[in-house]
Amino acid sequence: MQGLDLLVAERACERLMIEYCACVDMRDFDKLVGLFTQDGVLKRPDGEFAGHAAIAAFFAKLTTDPLVHVCSNMLIHIDSPHAGRATSYVTVFRSYGENADGLPKLEAPYVVAKYVDRFAVEDGAWKIAFRDTIFAAKI
Repeated sequence: MQGLDLLVAERACERLMIEYCACVDMRDFDKLVGLFTQDGVLKRPDGEFAGHAAIAAFFAKLTTDPLVHVCSNMLIHIDSPHAGRATSYVTVFRSYGENADGLPKLEAPYVVAKYVDRFAVEDGAWKIAFRDTIFAAKI
């Protein structure tokens, strides 16, 4: 792939990476699960979750504390018209209380993680086929 086709594929994968974080922060887990292929895998230090049902079950147990995921260092490689891969970092802020204005209190970052992704085209759309979450630093 090259030219405009390459740019469109890279942007579609970049959007998946950003939407994943936005969905976690907004607790939009139905949309989040739809970012994965039907047999997609979410691998984390606390387990591996394969398929939409398993990924949904994992997120159903996620903390209700306010979270903010900040994506960075997204490096995307498109290997073919139907496959790609990427690495990125995420800094996650988690609030355990409210400040004087009633907003989530800003805390130090909760975790810094590296995402290692593989993407695939399914039903004409780019999806996450595999996401490995590697904790680089954690409180």
